[in-house]
Amino acid sequence: MEAKLKGELGDLLYDACQKGDLEAVKGTICQLQASNPTYEPPFPSILHGAISKDRANVVKYCLDHSTPVTAEMMRIILINKAKDVYKLLLDTNAIDVNYYIPWFGDILSNAATHDDFEMATICLCHGADPNANLVDEHMSILAAVAELASVDMARLLLKHGARLGGSGAIVKAAEAGKLEMVRVLLEEGADVNEVGIEHPTDPRYKEDMGTALHRAVVEGHEEIVRFLLAHEAVVSSEDPLGRTPLALAMDTGNDVICSLLREQSGSS
Repeated sequence: MEAKLKGELGDLLYDACQKGDLEAVKGTICQLQASNPTYEPPFPSILHGAISKDRANVVKYCLDHSTPVTAEMMRIILINKAKDVYKLLLDTNAIDVNYYIPWFGDILSNAATHDDFEMATICLCHGADPNANLVDEHMSILAAVAELASVDMARLLLKHGARLGGSGAIVKAAEAGKLEMVRVLLEEGADVNEVGIEHPTDPRYKEDMGTALHRAVVEGHEEIVRFLLAHEAVVSSEDPLGRTPLALAMDTGNDVICSLLREQSGSS
């Protein structure tokens, strides 16, 4: 990709884009036009080269020449964490803050699940909707953060309007063994008996659905099982395949969790 880009730009223009030397970019273009009156500056390639190194000044120059931002360029922003460029594009309304990059998702979901507070804050302060797009076709951003990222990131999303009810966040947190995340989500109003979100195209995901208690049992998170039981998790609830937490605990052979569930339900 870099070799192709360098071939399109030539050494001088390529180096100027990479360094963010706007005067050198302009000067090289003037030289090329002077030697060849039909020369058309390859603004898409210039933009591409500038984005890859987060050179916002060169990007602004390209935008001033009506150069469109493509899906591939958005992918480069994401992969290279080009925060200065991304902020410029948002400030100039060159892109939609909720734009979904094919195969990657939106910038917010990627930043949030990697605990990149700077990029997530840029998105949210420019009006990104934490409920607009899904992660892996079925998970809310909040649920993905509950599984993969920090409590502080979850709080940031909630502060900016992430929907907690029906998000499946508490289920993912319990499944991942994240007690503090479970605690915070309950404090924020999560339903302890909420069932996780079903995948829209893959029925096999029903095997992994259920309440937070179901998933904590399957994963053997004894401390979280205790915590959920203390916060009114329903022991008799069934997952989409009709299995109770006790049935799942018996399948996994976890005697401690079986005892906890039997004690809670009053069975022997």
